[in-house]
Amino acid sequence: MEFAHDPRASSPERLALLSEAELALFGRALLASLAHAELAPLLARHEQGAFIGDPAAVFTLLSPEMSSLTQEQFRVLTLTTRHALLGNHLVYQGTVSQALVRAAEVFRPAVIQQAPTIIIAHNHPSGDPTLSPDDRRLTQHLVEAGKLLDIAVLDHVVIGGTAYTSCREQGLMQLTHPSPQRLSGGAGGDYSDDSIVVGDR
Repeated sequence: MEFAHDPRASSPERLALLSEAELALFGRALLASLAHAELAPLLARHEQGAFIGDPAAVFTLLSPEMSSLTQEQFRVLTLTTRHALLGNHLVYQGTVSQALVRAAEVFRPAVIQQAPTIIIAHNHPSGDPTLSPDDRRLTQHLVEAGKLLDIAVLDHVVIGGTAYTSCREQGLMQLTHPSPQRLSGGAGGDYSDDSIVVGDR
């Protein structure tokens, strides 16, 4: 059934005319469309300026879209030095069990926006946010790549159902900079710790 051209699906009243099977198909098509990258710029404009102070804030921002996905999605949050959100970027849409990630694509939004800091996030469709060995290796790889670009990878948050795991909270984010500085100006939250500084060792 082609919903885009079906006059019965053009208004809420006409949706009532669809059969149960057609309505289920329409619902699946709508949910699939919400996962596509075309919506990311609209979502980023709506969320822009939000303060991201800790992993819980990342989860609150992303879980409504990512918690129930049936495939992996990889997102990059670009931030100011005070952790105001510049953008929420969908970088990859993967399969049920993986999303192949290239560092160049991960850092592209930050380079374009001249963002000094990013947080990366992806979901586990299984609902279990436990870090896999691949998640740990990817985190370290992206932290090292960020050092070369002088872009801090502040955290990698894995979302699974109603829970999350933060690489920052797991002690996996070891970031330093030639001239250390507080990132959030004392605004508080897990990401404002004095030990979190950006760039090269």
